[in-house]
Amino acid sequence: MKKHILMGLAITLATLPACHPLEQEPLQDIRFLTAQHAITKSPIDGTTFPDDYNMIVSAYRNLGSHAGASDAAGNYFTSVTFTKQSSHWAESRYWPLDGSLDFLAYATTGLKDPNIGVVPTAVWGDAGGNVAKKVVLSVPDNSAVFDDILYGAVNNQFHVSGGTPMTLSHAETVVCFAAKANVAYDATNNKGVTINSITLDGAYYGGTLTVENPGAGGGSGSLSAGWSSLGSQKDHIAARVYGGAACTANDPALTDLHLGTTATTLSQKHFGEAYVILPPQNAQSFTINYTVHNGKSGGTAVNDTMQYTYTCSGSWEAGTKNLYTIEITLNEVVITPTVTDWVAGNATTVQI
Repeated sequence: MKKHILMGLAITLATLPACHPLEQEPLQDIRFLTAQHAITKSPIDGTTFPDDYNMIVSAYRNLGSHAGASDAAGNYFTSVTFTKQSSHWAESRYWPLDGSLDFLAYATTGLKDPNIGVVPTAVWGDAGGNVAKKVVLSVPDNSAVFDDILYGAVNNQFHVSGGTPMTLSHAETVVCFAAKANVAYDATNNKGVTINSITLDGAYYGGTLTVENPGAGGGSGSLSAGWSSLGSQKDHIAARVYGGAACTANDPALTDLHLGTTATTLSQKHFGEAYVILPPQNAQSFTINYTVHNGKSGGTAVNDTMQYTYTCSGSWEAGTKNLYTIEITLNEVVITPTVTDWVAGNATTVQI
C-alpha cells in the first residue's frame, strides 16, 4: 500500500548565516531545532517534534555551480543520528561550501530508548544508490512495543539564515479509546461500571515501510510511504491503567478503570495505556472486559463480569487517529406491578 501522507509535523532544519564558498569561513553545522516536549510513548499530538525522539538522516549533495568547485555530486552522509543537544538536534555534520543538499529522514522514540519504542533497521538508497531518494525500514513485529514512526524529506536546500523547514509525517495509524456510562461509579453503594481491559484482536504490528523521495538528485515527484509484509496478527491489551508517576513499561497494571457519566479519553491516563500504534490496515475488532456493579446484598457487593466484542468497519489509514467511544448504558431492573381484578363468583341472595 503506497499513498501520499498529508498530515505532518513542522520542524526546522536550521543553519547559521550563509557565506560565499570562496570566503573560506568556518563550516556551519546542520541543526534541527524543536520545542520542549515531555517524554511519552504515546503518539505525538500537535505539530511539535518531541525531545525524546532521535532522527536518522541521510543527505545527497547536488553539484554546485561556483567557479573552481571540484567536488562531484553524490551521497554526502548516510544514516547519521541527530540527537537533542541544548536547543537543537545535531551530530557534527556541516554544510558543503558549494552545492545544495537533499535530505531524507525518519524518527522514532525507540531510537533514544528501545525500552519504550521500536528500532527499525534501515536500507538506504534507490537503484542508483542515492540515499536521499529511498529508505526501506524493517519494523519489528512486536505487539508489546510499538512507536509513532515519522518520516520526512526536503530537497535542494542551501545554507541560508533562518532555517529550512521540513515536514515529518506519521507513517502509522492510531487506535484509541474513550468510555463512559450512564451511571457514575459509586464505591459506597457499589454501583456503576468498571472497565478491566480492552483488547485489540488480531492486528498487525510490524512490517516493511518503504519511503521514497523521487525529487532528490534533481528528480521530480512527491514524497510517499507504503507498507508491505505486515507480519502476523496478534492480540494486544490496548487499554488498562498503569500506576506510578514515572510511567514506564514496568509499572504495575491496575485492575480498575471506573467510568463516569462524561466520556473519559483513556489515553489521558498514563503511559499510552489506551493507544495502539499500527501500520495502516483494515480495521479489526476489539473486546471489552468490564464489570457491572449491582449494589449490595446483605452488605456484600454484587458484581457481574461481562464481555463485549465490537467489529470495526472500514480501514485504519496512515496519519489518522481512530477514536472509539464506548458508551455503556445500565438499565435498572424495575417492576411495575398490577393486580388482577376479582372475577365475579357466585352471586347469591339469601332471604330471611
